[in-house]
Amino acid sequence: MKKHIFIILLAALLLLAACQPTPESPIVVGKDQSAMIEKAQEDSPYASPETGEQAVDWYARLDAPERYTTSLTSAGGHLTVEVDAPVILPDVELPVVRIAPYMFTDEDAQRFVTALLGDDPQCITSKDNWRTRAMWDKEILQLKNDLDHWDEYGNVIWSGFDTRAEFEEYLQEKIAKAANAPERPETAPLSWEWEAFNVWTEDGKQETTDRYISLLVLNEDNSESSLSIDKASEYGRCGIRYMREAGSDVHFPYIDGRWKNELSITQEEATKIAEEKLRQMGLDHLACALAKSIRSYRGDTTVEGNSYEPFWAFVFTPTVNGAPMNYTFQPIVEPTDYNRPWQYEQCRVLVDEKGVAFLEYDAPCAVEEIQVEAATLLPFQRACEIFEKMVLIVENNADIYDHDMCYRISKVCLSMVSIPGQNGGGLLVPCWNFMGESPWFNDTPHAKECIGSDESYCYLTINAIDGSIIARQ
Repeated sequence: MKKHIFIILLAALLLLAACQPTPESPIVVGKDQSAMIEKAQEDSPYASPETGEQAVDWYARLDAPERYTTSLTSAGGHLTVEVDAPVILPDVELPVVRIAPYMFTDEDAQRFVTALLGDDPQCITSKDNWRTRAMWDKEILQLKNDLDHWDEYGNVIWSGFDTRAEFEEYLQEKIAKAANAPERPETAPLSWEWEAFNVWTEDGKQETTDRYISLLVLNEDNSESSLSIDKASEYGRCGIRYMREAGSDVHFPYIDGRWKNELSITQEEATKIAEEKLRQMGLDHLACALAKSIRSYRGDTTVEGNSYEPFWAFVFTPTVNGAPMNYTFQPIVEPTDYNRPWQYEQCRVLVDEKGVAFLEYDAPCAVEEIQVEAATLLPFQRACEIFEKMVLIVENNADIYDHDMCYRISKVCLSMVSIPGQNGGGLLVPCWNFMGESPWFNDTPHAKECIGSDESYCYLTINAIDGSIIARQ
């Protein structure tokens, strides 16, 4: 099974947000990284003391309160910002670290295979006809149920079909395929090798050193699992995607925090399962940045009547010398004149009573050099001044389109954020993150019951060293 990358679509996906200066400063992240590093080493009342501290009191050092509250209104009057948020600070020194994209090795790939698929996985040899009769029957039973409830919720889940008759024809096609499905697919002992991506641009097919592995295995209980590993640098980044039940609708959803735990395992128990799997994979540098109970709905459609599966959802992000990176819903920084597009390193995991059901790991990085071990940061008051001015300017579509919108900031945290460099690498730098519910999520019918239940959308990120804005989406 060949993979295809369409560069035009990828470019469109990455056209998101770039780093912008504050009104008083010409700093553009990427252009002035050398100046920023010099600033991180300046002497000031907010610098790291020469004696060093075992546990850093950032509240005292930056004159930061435990809670930050304010109300703001934009010049056009359509955007309001309500801030009532705890100020969350780490207790370690925050460095400036040069990082670079990491390329998976054969040893990495073998370790991932063993950790996720077992010591002796049996690979399905026919990837064109791998679904068993039992798998087809399970899907067909669900489709028949959707057809029986077409007017209630089936038409919402299957909105791509204009009529009930079109969907019924689709169901008959599935039934025909099931009739020819094997009871058990043919298998062979594991044997893998890197395959070349098929890369197409507007100039035609391109030669590339980017490679991937795609495995489909039959488990002892006759279920089927899938694992793909990408080793790419020219037209993408390295990544992993594992599904315990191949071909299922399970996916990592938007985390809105509204669901109660419906599993028989606690968050602590699920965390241990996820952390142990990462340890087996050799990803010990990742730490849990988000843990929520969630539902994974078919088609991401939460209409009443649609089936779902409950999970504990986790996002793991890197740490450097104990300095954390926070999780944000926005995973990419847009390219500028000074840097390539940059994706944040993250590992997303879904866990239930059976173990890890889904795992996705993107954009691994390696530390090249710690350039500043303990950075000098701007005082909290200065960060607030920048926030109160720029949050009403950056991405303010409310005033542009005369549409009333309210940002609710429910968490302010100081953490490490990766920003793109000029030569394909990047920097980990301390940043202020002003977090809250997504503004689009707040427009949904269940918003009132969920406000404050999750803070994964970052309204503004401010470089804590030089005050420049890091816009990400």
